Amino acid sequence: MKSLKQILAAGLIATAGLAALSSPVLAAESEPAQRGFVHGPDYAMYQMDQYHSEIEHMSQEDRSKLMAMQDKLMQMQMDHASAKIKMEMESAKAQRDIQMFIYSAHKDRGQAGN
Repeated sequence: MKSLKQILAAGLIATAGLAALSSPVLAAESEPAQRGFVHGPDYAMYQMDQYHSEIEHMSQEDRSKLMAMQDKLMQMQMDHASAKIKMEMESAKAQRDIQMFIYSAHKDRGQAGN
C-alpha cells in the first residue's frame, strides 16, 4: 500500500508541471473548496481526477516515459527494501556471532579454572 501511495505521489509530481500550465482562473472555478490548511477528501479526489485527466491527454510517447519512470521508481523502492532486509540480516548475524563469542569465551574460562 505504501508503494502505491509513493507511485501515485511520483505521478502527481511528474504531472504537476502540466497542471501548472493550465489557467489559474479555470482551476480556481473547478477546484473544490478547501477546508482551512487541510485539503480534505474532496480535494484528494479532485487531485486524482486531475491526475487521470492529464494521463488521458498524454501522447503515447509521454505515457511510455511515465511508465518507465514509474518502473524505475518501483525498482528503486524494491532495491531499497532488499538492501534494508539484507542489512537487518547482517546485523542479526553479527549479534549472534557476538553472543556466541561471549558464550564460548565464558565457557573456556570456566573450564580453565578446573
